[in-house]
Amino acid sequence: MAESVVTNDDAQLRRALWAMASGLYLLSLTDGDRSHLMTISLVMQVSKEPRMLAMSVEREALALEFLRQGAAVGLVFLDVTQAPLARKFAKPPAVDVAAMTASGIPVVRDEASRLLLPRDALGMVLGRVVAMVELGSHWLITSSVDSMVVRQPVEAWSTVLSMSDTRMHYGG
Repeated sequence: MAESVVTNDDAQLRRALWAMASGLYLLSLTDGDRSHLMTISLVMQVSKEPRMLAMSVEREALALEFLRQGAAVGLVFLDVTQAPLARKFAKPPAVDVAAMTASGIPVVRDEASRLLLPRDALGMVLGRVVAMVELGSHWLITSSVDSMVVRQPVEAWSTVLSMSDTRMHYGG
């Protein structure tokens, strides 16, 4: 067994944090007539009763404009085979409501929440912002989980996309 070594080497710390299990989702937001989709990886369930999620959003992200205004929140689940979609939404998308596309990807709109999700997504949980806390470079957003839009039956979901399924790195 190797000897323990204490280090504060930035590259090693980043690699260690990148190795942590992390899902890869799309954050769907809407505010009036504006819609937004953003790739997000720092998400976790933080309460079972009531159901709540916590997510970390960079302070410069366009998503914060929507979240600060109490926008509806949707967390979109993607299949492992849909890794290219995560890259499409790493930057703010060009949403074409007439063509029902976001960055060229066909999307559908949930009529009740007005949120967009890729047509081939597995599904999306819906909620509202409960709390926001500034944490330096990121904001911690707590969201309720109120309902779900199911595009494919949950029982049929094989493997949900995670960070390890891509070469994307976030955080650290």
